[in-house]
Amino acid sequence: MTEFWNKRQVRTRLGFRTDAELARFFGISRSAVSQWPRDFPIPALRQYMLQQRYPNLFPAKDATESESI
Repeated sequence: MTEFWNKRQVRTRLGFRTDAELARFFGISRSAVSQWPRDFPIPALRQYMLQQRYPNLFPAKDATESESI
């Protein structure tokens, strides 16, 4: 099953309370994080970073046939 995480879910799983904490985690500005819509998936690059740093909290999504090599 493919799973995408929105900003609220990511903050909850990481134990963050503010966008500023999430921005520091990703090494980007708070204003960049504040532009992410609340209920839409976070950018793909940030999802990849989460999967690499915390694979137990953010498991890799299943590859679709078009993504397979």
